[in-house]
Amino acid sequence: MKRRLLFAGSVTLALAAACGDSEPKQTGSPRLQVGELSGPELGYVGQDVCFSLEVTPSNAERIYYWGDGEETESECHTYTAPGHFLVSARVTSAGQNDSETRSRSLLVVREPLASAPTHSSTIALEPEGERLWVVNPDNDSISLMNAQTLELLREFPVCKHPRTLALSGAFVGVTCQDSSEVWQLERLVPSDAKRTALPPGSAPFGIIADPRGHYFYVSEQGRGGVSSIAVGGSGVTQSAATLPDPRGLGMLPDGRLFLTHWRAGKDGARLSQVSSPRAGELGEPRSLQLPPELGLNSDTNNDGVPSFMNQVVLTPSGSQAWLPSLKANDRTGIFLTGKDLTFDTTARAMLSVLDVPSTQSDLPVERAAGRYAFDDLDMASALVFSPEGGLAYVAIQGSERVIVLDAFTLDMAGSIRDVGQAPQGLALSRDGQRLYVHGFMSRSVRVYDVSSLGQGDPTLLAEGKTIESEALSSQVLRGKQIFYAAVDPRMSKSSYLACASCHLDGEGDNLVWDFSGRGEGLRNTIPLRGRAGTGSGALHWSANFDEVQDFEHDIRGPQQGTGFLADSLFHMGTTDTPLGDPKAGLSEDLDALAAYVNSLSGWGTSPYRQTGNSDWEASRERGRQLFESAQTGCSSCHSGPTFSDSGFDPGQVPRLHDVGTLGAGSGSRLGGALIGVDTPSLRGLWKSAPYLHDGSAPTLREVLTTRNAGDLHGTTSQLSAMQIDDLEAYLLTLDDLEP
Repeated sequence: MKRRLLFAGSVTLALAAACGDSEPKQTGSPRLQVGELSGPELGYVGQDVCFSLEVTPSNAERIYYWGDGEETESECHTYTAPGHFLVSARVTSAGQNDSETRSRSLLVVREPLASAPTHSSTIALEPEGERLWVVNPDNDSISLMNAQTLELLREFPVCKHPRTLALSGAFVGVTCQDSSEVWQLERLVPSDAKRTALPPGSAPFGIIADPRGHYFYVSEQGRGGVSSIAVGGSGVTQSAATLPDPRGLGMLPDGRLFLTHWRAGKDGARLSQVSSPRAGELGEPRSLQLPPELGLNSDTNNDGVPSFMNQVVLTPSGSQAWLPSLKANDRTGIFLTGKDLTFDTTARAMLSVLDVPSTQSDLPVERAAGRYAFDDLDMASALVFSPEGGLAYVAIQGSERVIVLDAFTLDMAGSIRDVGQAPQGLALSRDGQRLYVHGFMSRSVRVYDVSSLGQGDPTLLAEGKTIESEALSSQVLRGKQIFYAAVDPRMSKSSYLACASCHLDGEGDNLVWDFSGRGEGLRNTIPLRGRAGTGSGALHWSANFDEVQDFEHDIRGPQQGTGFLADSLFHMGTTDTPLGDPKAGLSEDLDALAAYVNSLSGWGTSPYRQTGNSDWEASRERGRQLFESAQTGCSSCHSGPTFSDSGFDPGQVPRLHDVGTLGAGSGSRLGGALIGVDTPSLRGLWKSAPYLHDGSAPTLREVLTTRNAGDLHGTTSQLSAMQIDDLEAYLLTLDDLEP
């Protein structure tokens, strides 16, 4: 039913009365008097919004200008689109040129849903608004804090590497990526946890509460799936397979569940939708594509794909889905386009805005011009809407800022600097006046008064630590903070880039970059996690670095940072040459960065393991024997515990191999001839597609077949389809469980 938003007001009627001959009779019209324009501050699309105005004389003409191009004599208007509008009333006295105008602002939104949508986050505010919860991934814990003072009330040890948490009823649920578990603790008496063990290698990331109650939903990044778990329960109710890499979750009260797929591919990024007709049930996932953008390179935008999509956040009305991410430019380079990447066309923060249809059978549709590129800012990591949906608060991870946007025009409405290191989570009080920012790398939560946004910088009300003691060494912690800090001018120019821009969480973005301008060529991003820096040998496909500190060259060069070494030290001897004099020991912060990268020693558990399945175990064993046989020769290069012979022979000669994969885009090595490629470790293959130095093999099977027709990359052309299956079964399970 159509409603009117009314404001009780009155129109003053000026009456002239003659009280005898002693009073002179008025001649002419009375002077125009106009009161304030009165009415609501908030209106809804499709519903009347009404204003009132006190005017003398009563017969003065009134015209209302509604800010959407419409003007009427009526004091009521129905808006067809949301927005921030300036409503004006122009009053003109009858028969005179005397006129006055009164104005006031009006926010028009689509009416919020009765039950608010939910989304996965690293921070959650309890419904009562008195306490909040936050995850501590490096400490294997979650923390409970006083929402007013940010006093740390208690830190609770949980499973390994918790990533996000959610509240439902009496429970807080948390996903633990490295142990493939979901824990639930009672909010008021958090003692014994309800534990749900997921299949090995599931690597759960996102968790949300069903707006209808009774269930949590969990994204399983490792094995590509989503599962429902009863609130207060300790087992999976139902699971559904999805496309690879699901992370962020968002849900509407009508049962539509949305999942981001963390890393983009050659054709762009993906968002999936799963229908849950009843709480706990999961239908067949469907997906839509977010294609690459081209022709945008400038100092305020760049080409590329949405990368590292950690969140999908639905507007309070449920009519849109917003995806914060990084726009990674894998589309530009000297080989690909004839134009080199620059510090401001390599990557930047971005938002993708999709319209969500009212019908459950239809998928969201990306809006025309629905992508927003941020200038001079690193990755958009988290987002939260104001209660009515008029503002969007966006955390910028490496730039350590929160940007406030008009949710309809995407114009900037405010900015908060120095919000903590690597902000990855945002929460807003129910009244929209207090913004909570979770600084992942500063181990902090900060709360700001945003009630008077636009009238000055928001006031910092309190700051609190999320942990009692630090699990990392001081050097590794410092290095990890630097790893994320695009805002540090030593790391990059204009806060665009950090190590995490391509290696978030120590992983890789699985994109192929054109690094011809760096004296290289097409290069498939190598994950850092598991390789322990130089623990697996030389660095990069061309073995162009022999120490992590050599990244000083990328920092000073393509990233246009000032560098972590003093110029006098950088230009001393052959230090300013990759593979030259060692840089280790010349800068505490550069050494700390190296210490963090060197600490990334765990690969994780492969989701392809099928322990207890005798047929699979037999296939895997046949694959292992083939791999180690002289028939294939695989282990002649992929040898030892690292499954690699990477390294340098005497005279700093790199151990490179021409395995028949070099092509026109392979480029150079340090600006010179590229005679072969470094042997990569084979551990972690299940999560690092595409394969080869140039990403030219989308699947492992293609590495063994179509990309090895000449048998230069092991002898595989004679293998049967079943033998290829066996090799895949072995290679896709080289993880931390493999000796």
